[in-house]
Amino acid sequence: MRSLPKPLYAKHGKRAVLLLHAYSGSPNDVRMLCRFLEKADYTVYAPLFTGHGTMEPHDILAQQAVRWWKDTKEALRFLQSEGFTEIAVFGLSMGGIFAVRALEEEQLIGGGFFCSPITPVKTNVPENFEKYVRQVLKLAGKDPEEIEEKAVAFRPLVEQQLTEIQEQAAIAKQNLRTIQTPVFLAQAGQDEMIDPYGVYETARRLSRQKVTLQWYPTSSHVVTVGEARRELERDVLDFLKKLPWNEE
Repeated sequence: MRSLPKPLYAKHGKRAVLLLHAYSGSPNDVRMLCRFLEKADYTVYAPLFTGHGTMEPHDILAQQAVRWWKDTKEALRFLQSEGFTEIAVFGLSMGGIFAVRALEEEQLIGGGFFCSPITPVKTNVPENFEKYVRQVLKLAGKDPEEIEEKAVAFRPLVEQQLTEIQEQAAIAKQNLRTIQTPVFLAQAGQDEMIDPYGVYETARRLSRQKVTLQWYPTSSHVVTVGEARRELERDVLDFLKKLPWNEE
């Protein structure tokens, strides 16, 4: 029996980092970054978005994107309840949309995103979700006919959900100028999911903030596990070290 993904929580030093995974992903998206930051004595929490991490893709499609924004706020409340007053937040892809919203609406020390479509760009998310559906249902032991049937039936639901995610991105984009803290933007040059050049428009809109923009020319979309991941890990750590933590 395959073990299903679970939230990751590693309690170490006083500096807390919230890591948010991608659409149809899981905390495994950020597991290696989590381990890396742990070794540097950061407390790291990577929650599991509602509906994700199961063997039934419909569990994701049954959710509304606003539920994942609630999950983000609940994750911050959890860290606060654990006694952390200073928190940085980062997210991969869709997780980055919610990380940006958190930077806009919560009292955080800094953070940013990895390969997130904050500015409207062309994406290949529907095709990718279909691939995910086929993969998961095959692992769940469904027969090819049922897999095909579901993959087709899910298409309109995926389109609807992507519209909702884009609405969340639009809220994030609209309020970029309200961010008061340093922002980290990472983008993979070989991103097969979103147009990589959208990151420059986001950076332009953040012109009043202290922005770190890192470009990984040979990496694909999931930059946290790709060939540039070690470089990304070092860059994130370097960014975190420069944040104005209160070390009392």
